[in-house]
Amino acid sequence: MVKRSNWWIISFLFVIGGLFVPLFFLFYKFGGANFNVIREHSNIVRFTIFQAFLSSFFTLLLGLPGAYIIARTKTNKFFNSIFRILSSIPFILPGVTMSIGFLMAFGKNGLITRLLNLFGFRERILYTFTAIILGHVFYNFPLYIRIVGETWEKIDSSLIEAAKMDGAKNLKIFFTIELPLLTSSIIKAFLLTYVYTFTSFSVALILGGIKYSTIEVAIYMYTKILFDFKSAFALSIFQIFFISIVSYILTFEKEVFQTGKSLKDKFPIWGYFYLFIAIIFVFIPLFYSLISGFIEYGGKLGFENFKRLITLDLRRYVGTNLSSMIIYTAFFAITSSVISVLISIASSSKNKLQYIMFLPAAISPVTLAFSYISLNINQFISIPIIHSFITLPIVYGIISSGWKAINKYSIEAALLDGANTFELVFKIKIPQVKYHILTAFFYALTLSIGEMSATITISQPPISTLSISIYRLLSSRRIPEARALNTLYSLIVILLFSLVEYLRNRKVNN
Repeated sequence: MVKRSNWWIISFLFVIGGLFVPLFFLFYKFGGANFNVIREHSNIVRFTIFQAFLSSFFTLLLGLPGAYIIARTKTNKFFNSIFRILSSIPFILPGVTMSIGFLMAFGKNGLITRLLNLFGFRERILYTFTAIILGHVFYNFPLYIRIVGETWEKIDSSLIEAAKMDGAKNLKIFFTIELPLLTSSIIKAFLLTYVYTFTSFSVALILGGIKYSTIEVAIYMYTKILFDFKSAFALSIFQIFFISIVSYILTFEKEVFQTGKSLKDKFPIWGYFYLFIAIIFVFIPLFYSLISGFIEYGGKLGFENFKRLITLDLRRYVGTNLSSMIIYTAFFAITSSVISVLISIASSSKNKLQYIMFLPAAISPVTLAFSYISLNINQFISIPIIHSFITLPIVYGIISSGWKAINKYSIEAALLDGANTFELVFKIKIPQVKYHILTAFFYALTLSIGEMSATITISQPPISTLSISIYRLLSSRRIPEARALNTLYSLIVILLFSLVEYLRNRKVNN
């Protein structure tokens, strides 16, 4: 009999210690919390809860049809891969990068604005509640493509074919067979979307403005502008409590793995309308963001922005040069991704730890960053650790879903052959989840590269990452150089997600 591994204890201590020890120290240092601020800002609390639900609902409406098209329809392989890659990119874009695309698409002279004007729609979209909802849908619908879409692909075609032989129509098959198998994944995607939109910072601030502040924006205001840490801490505690309840609900859902080759239906007529909507509200802003570096003043295409970026004295504006910026970004991204993956692997076999692994999503990155500053922790240590917490919910979700799908018969056979714990993990389990591990690693890399709020709070010159540098260039009105750097960042993201798609195709083909 193989001795049960206790590696999960390290994961548990890392998450609890890394999150709450600095927060308790911050609480002690500033003498408690001002809980009256929750009542004083009840309008912000109500708005945060409401906009998160509405954003999650509309993300579901856009994400579910996309998951169906990817998983259950006959589409060109190249189109399928491109759609997966492009639909994944919005989730990891930093707020400043997203804002460039939205400003160019929905601004006064933007393509979508002009298109809407042709149909008589002249209402302003930017800096409204509608803009916040659109931004959240833009950011989070990739969760449905990945989580629900990949589960949909596992549904055995024999179940669908048997129902069709009994005379069942597609709609009945969906509600009686597919939906029950997908419910777990849909709930997970919806709750994750709710968590991310509840803790929204850059989308609410950039697209909505101060009028539509969320709790996260209020926390930032109290810590960075007003230096009222008691009020910020009280709002953080409320946010942790509320999101912890949502995270705890995730522990009740049960994964259903009905594996097999999926049945591919003919591409539906409504799919063309769906693609039109997705292109208008997701892919046009994304496209603008990706090519922004090539768009010069006046709309002319060229390389002038890149020439200006190369010749600009970056130290004056961002505190470091281009090569050092890339090195810092790579160091923080790789280190934090390795930590996040190792913690997830160590805890994936312990189902009860799922609640703990989602806790980082409940804590404001700005508050967490200030708590590490209060402990005087070196930024080369604190930034990778905080980045690992930010990426942990997604990384754990990907790896744990693969861990649950491990063939139990292979484990039993290995045990009968006398395999020890090391052999069981590295020769039986890891090979079966290597795709999930690599996918999670690349997701963590891209999320870390794009992280802004915690990094800008902690980092001091000469430390500057790609996303922070884009923000600082925009703030300094160096728009052409910011666009060029944004395009370089976007190309890195596309490369990483191309690798994810390559790994997925290899897994499917095998």
